[in-house]
Amino acid sequence: MARDTYPLFKPSERMRALQFLEEIEQNPKVSQRELSHKFGIALGVTNACIKRMARRGLIILKGIPPRSIAYYITPRGFAEKANLALRAFSLNIHHYAEIKKQFAGKLLEMQDSGVKRVVFYGLSDEMEVAYITLQGLHMKLVGIADEEKNWGRTVFGYKVISSREARTLNPDAILITSMKDQASYVKHLTGQKEWDAIKIFTI
Repeated sequence: MARDTYPLFKPSERMRALQFLEEIEQNPKVSQRELSHKFGIALGVTNACIKRMARRGLIILKGIPPRSIAYYITPRGFAEKANLALRAFSLNIHHYAEIKKQFAGKLLEMQDSGVKRVVFYGLSDEMEVAYITLQGLHMKLVGIADEEKNWGRTVFGYKVISSREARTLNPDAILITSMKDQASYVKHLTGQKEWDAIKIFTI
């Protein structure tokens, strides 16, 4: 499953440096435009980050004829990369624990309100946590829905379908499982009369 970037856990300047260092280690000739495109950030932000890393002695820049530049990680850069990787691991563990806690509370709330059949809406890393958290509760996942680009994919043994198709599964509720896009998902559902009588939950 593709990994998204969530507003609540937006990469810090240090985490962005880790992403750049990992990419530069793999390809010293990578361009700033390529870095910007890969990580979805403005070219100016990429340029500022590269300059900051160079000033800190994490990388050195070398010109390559005719007009190219290559970036090389210094020993200090490799040490910083190791420290940042360890920090990223700790943050990911914290991220998972916080998201699991939120889903546990929401799913228990849904169960207490009488929900027995639920549809997940929105492919994301959070949905994996929701699926794991659902196990052991007295609720059944009856389907997974998302936008058209993901229709037909198989996730957790379910074929991803449209929200209109999901309505035919007769769920008691739908749970938005993407923190990043939950506002647009809710807007989409509330614009469909089919969902008027169905409870919509968000985290």
